Parts: sequence; C-alpha cells; structure tokens
Amino acid sequence: MASQAGQVARILYKEIVPGDLRKILAESNDSDTGGGARDFRFGSYKTLLPVIEQMFPEKVKESRKRDGVTEQIDVFQGAFFWHNDSGQVERKESFFEPPTDARPSEGRIARVHEYGCFDTGRMPEGGQGNRVLLLLIQLHDGSVWPYYAEEKTLRIKGKWDPVVANELLGCLDAKRASNRAVIGYRDFTNEGRYCNGK
Repeated sequence: MASQAGQVARILYKEIVPGDLRKILAESNDSDTGGGARDFRFGSYKTLLPVIEQMFPEKVKESRKRDGVTEQIDVFQGAFFWHNDSGQVERKESFFEPPTDARPSEGRIARVHEYGCFDTGRMPEGGQGNRVLLLLIQLHDGSVWPYYAEEKTLRIKGKWDPVVANELLGCLDAKRASNRAVIGYRDFTNEGRYCNGK
C-alpha cells in the first residue's frame, strides 16, 4: 500500500464492528426482533458529506419510505473497484444512501453482502488490540477501492505510507466512548480531515 500512496486523493474510513461482520455474511441482526439491515453505517453524515459526494458523484432517484409515506429521494451513486482472487479488476455500481428518519445522522452503504470487495475472506482477523478498518480509497482518477486495514499492520513502519498510517492511527488512538466505532476521513487534495474522537 505504501507504493500507491501518491495516487490517493482521499480516504473515508470506519471501524468494522461485530455487527458489520454479520451484515457481510447476510446473517441476522444483533437482536431477535427481525430486520437486520445489511448495510455499513457511517455516522456524522453531514460532516462526511463532502467526501461522500466525491466518492459517489452521481445522484439517482429511489423510492423510500419517510414518515410512513413512500417518496423519491436522492441516492448517491458511484462504483467500487477491486481485484478478484485471479488478480483481475472487478467493478460494481455502488450506492450511498442518506439518513433515514429513524437514524438522522447515519448514511449507509446498502446490501454490502452483494459486493465481492467486502468479502470476509479479504478481512484480517481483528479483535482486542487489533481493530480492523474499512477504507474507501479514492485515487486521483476518481476510482474508489474498498480495502481492509488492520491496526497492527498500520503500526509497522514501512508497511503503509507514513502519512496515511499516522492519520488512521491518530483517529484509532483518539478518545471516544467504548461503544462508538471509529469514523473519519482525510482528503489529500485540500487537507480536509475529520475524526470522531477527541
């Protein structure tokens, strides 16, 4: 990853928590009340919006229920790129949905189990002292490449570009409530940045 760092325009990231793993595997939600939306949720939606709009540059109309009424909303559309097991590049349209009434501060990537780039076989084994981050890495050509990064490799000198590693580790190490997942971004084109810690 260190060799590609100069091509990186921006990174949007979130910590993968146990509930996210079940979503990738298309298993049920944490409670037994039904539902179990299969999406990656990103809090701090309004703060992340400038980066979301860069990574998902098109808008499409989708029907969604709001306040019990079906209406047309704008959903952000882009594409994810990744290398499959044979080393070939795959591409799939991607969508980032704005917040719902029930979760007004959370945007989301829906149906994550349908994307090969999120497959758990690509994910490092996380756990205590080795948290895993989902990185959405946008290159200067506009393409967005999802990637998993584990905390322990970020702490190994030379494994990652030091600017990227320091950015991610700074947010991982920031103080936050124990039940709050790490979320943030860094835009290398304009020095924009955000971390939900203190």
